Amino acid sequence: MREWKNFRRLVFILPIPFGLNTEWAWLAASACVFWLLARHYQSLLKEQQEDRLPSLRLPIAFNQSRPLLLALIALQVWNLVQAIFTSLSPYDSWLSFYQGVSYTAFFALSLLLINTRERVKQIIWTIIAAATVQAVYGTFMVLSDVEWGFFQPKVAFLGNATGTFVNRNHMAGYLEIAVALGIGFILANPTHYTGNIRQRILQFVEMLTGEKVLLRLLLAIIVIALVMTRSRMGNTAFFASMITTGAMALFFMRYKTRATVVLLSSMLIIDMAIVGTFFGADELIERLKDTSQDTESRDEVARDTFDMWLEYPLTGAGSGTFTHVYPSMKSEAVVTSRIYNNAHNDILQFLSEYGLPAFLVLCWIVGYALANVVNAMRKRHSHFAKGIGFGSMMAIIALMIHSTVDFNLQIPPNAMMFMLVLALSAISRWTPRKIHRDRRNV
Repeated sequence: MREWKNFRRLVFILPIPFGLNTEWAWLAASACVFWLLARHYQSLLKEQQEDRLPSLRLPIAFNQSRPLLLALIALQVWNLVQAIFTSLSPYDSWLSFYQGVSYTAFFALSLLLINTRERVKQIIWTIIAAATVQAVYGTFMVLSDVEWGFFQPKVAFLGNATGTFVNRNHMAGYLEIAVALGIGFILANPTHYTGNIRQRILQFVEMLTGEKVLLRLLLAIIVIALVMTRSRMGNTAFFASMITTGAMALFFMRYKTRATVVLLSSMLIIDMAIVGTFFGADELIERLKDTSQDTESRDEVARDTFDMWLEYPLTGAGSGTFTHVYPSMKSEAVVTSRIYNNAHNDILQFLSEYGLPAFLVLCWIVGYALANVVNAMRKRHSHFAKGIGFGSMMAIIALMIHSTVDFNLQIPPNAMMFMLVLALSAISRWTPRKIHRDRRNV
């Protein structure tokens, strides 16, 4: 159990130190991932020897996700090749290689440790708790005018909720994932009303005093903070992903209940009409209205990034090299004095840094995960599996939408949460409804 508890602690802590936006923080987090993976591997070897098993006892979701794992490993091999032979900034590519290996290890660790229904529940509650801390802290800093980040005063994004992240958009990306998984978890545990009127009333009262109402309250707090980040695409991605995933779920899910439709509709209406009205939607709408080519250079940077890919279409400029390569590619159309460390478009940045073949592998990974959740909603009878699939799909769609104008996947905690979502997509598809826990299940 020790590895599992430490894994949950790590997931909770990930966003706290500047959103891991400093080298010491993400290096420490990566070291923890490797340590936990090594410890768990030792446990599996010991179990194999004691029980005289012909092979390691691995979860079914891990075995079924070997194509994903192999694709991720292939990307890291390409990272290594770039760092040694083709990168325009080898040092940055070496750092990117180390990050990529740590993300792959985190994905494998998630599949290995989240091996029961109870653990799925615990990890989602851990993510909700971490997001709630960020939400409450970020909202309090804005409303109190204290404006501190992680143990120091904020120097940017004053008046916007950032939590302990440096950038409001990155906090928005993290909250998108948490809310998506929370909504999926609610769908995974539907309330069934049976019996006479008295029994139904008792069931309703039990529901009101249960964890589902607490979860719904926490999700409302997180959505309030999401609006108060004033992140345009963060909020757009959240609501668009909820509508899109809801429509796809109603289309793909078998044995749909009226409660599912009512729940999705009510959450959308409540979050948009009530939470947004009272907690800063006006300022967010003003930001959307004020967005123009005169105030934004992201479109021009995106075009420059595409041109950067055209210079190195197959091999890419090298993973992690955008910061040092882009200034030489910057066009005169970009009139801002801002320094662009990232392209504000994850999709184009991956394409320009990795090259087309590796980029297609990345697309296949996302497509494979989406296929898993679609099949979970179509083929699984378990409400729990379908709900977790829903949450995973919503999180993936939200991040993909947000990635068209931002760089959430360049931020370690958000990238690691994306790896965890990929793992949950496989778990929703393949984990058996009931698992007999081994006495040495760690």
